[in-house]
Amino acid sequence: MNDKVRRYHHITIVNDASFLISSDDSILKAALKKKIPFCCECGGRARCSTCRILVIHGEEHLSEINVAERNVQKYFDLPDNVRLACQTYVKGGSVKVKRIMNDESDYPLYLRNKIMKGENIGKEMRLCLVFLDIRNFTPFVEHHLAFDVIHVVRKLFYHFEEIIKANNGRIIETAGDGLYAAFGFDQTTRESTNKAVASVWEMFKALEKLNGEYFKRYFNQEIEIGVGVHLGKVVTGDLLIQDNPHPLVMGYPVNVAARIQDLTKKFNNNFIVSEEVYRELRHKPISVHTLERLKGVEQPFTLYLLGEEFSYQKE
Repeated sequence: MNDKVRRYHHITIVNDASFLISSDDSILKAALKKKIPFCCECGGRARCSTCRILVIHGEEHLSEINVAERNVQKYFDLPDNVRLACQTYVKGGSVKVKRIMNDESDYPLYLRNKIMKGENIGKEMRLCLVFLDIRNFTPFVEHHLAFDVIHVVRKLFYHFEEIIKANNGRIIETAGDGLYAAFGFDQTTRESTNKAVASVWEMFKALEKLNGEYFKRYFNQEIEIGVGVHLGKVVTGDLLIQDNPHPLVMGYPVNVAARIQDLTKKFNNNFIVSEEVYRELRHKPISVHTLERLKGVEQPFTLYLLGEEFSYQKE
C-alpha cells in the first residue's frame, strides 16, 4: 500500500483540473483519462508538439527530457519552460502546468513560430520604459513634402535605434512621430535603468548634432523631442506579424511612462523620469521634483525634471 501511495503525485492543470497522477502515466495520458481536452494530433508520439504545456511550478519534479522530446524542442526552438505532455511524467512533489493550445484554432499561433529563435511566449519582467515624441512636428508635416517628412523621421529614428541597441534596449513600438523602447530584457534593474537614461542623454546629444549639421541646413528646421521614463513590472512576449517577430510589452507601467512623456509639455521640460527611475541612478543629477497626478492613474507620482525647456511655445 505504501509503495502505491508513493507512485502518485499532485498535478494542477490550470483552468482544467487538479488530481493525483501516477508516475507511470504521461501527463497527456493522465489528462485524457480525466477528460481534459488536450490537443494531440500525432497521438502522443512527440511529432506534432500540439500537446505543449507551460510549466508554472515544479519543474524539478518532472522526468528528464528524452531524445524524441529534445528533437521537437530543437526543431521548434521551444523555451525551457515548455514541455510535451505526451513525453513528460511527474516523478515527485507537486506540479502546476497549463495547456498552451486549447483547440485547433491555436495551432497557427505556435506551429509556425519555429522561425522565432528564443521565443518568449509570455512572462513578467521588470523593465525600464522610455517614451519619446517629436515636439511641435505638425507644422513641419503641413508645410513639407511627404518624402521630406518621412525622410526626417527615418533619419531621427535610425540614429535613435542605434543608440538604444548599443545600450541593450529594444524599440517596442513606433507611432507617427513617436516611439517607445524597453530596457532590462537581459540586465539587472539598476543596470538597465542606468542604460536607459544614458541612452536618452545620448539621443539628445545626437539630436543636437543633427540639428546643427543637417536639419537646419537642409530643412531650415530644428527638431525637438520630449522623453518620459518609468520603471515597473510588465508582461512581455513575442508576436508574429506577417512572419516577422514583434515584441510585446504591456501593463500599467507602460501607461505611466506614456503619461510622464505627455507631461513634458505641461512642465516645458524635455526629459522627465519617475521616482522609481531616479532612485536607481548611480549618479543622480540635481533636479526639480514634483508630485503629480497622471491622467487615468489613481495615485500621484513623484517626478524628476531632468531636461531643459523647449525653445518654442508650449503646445
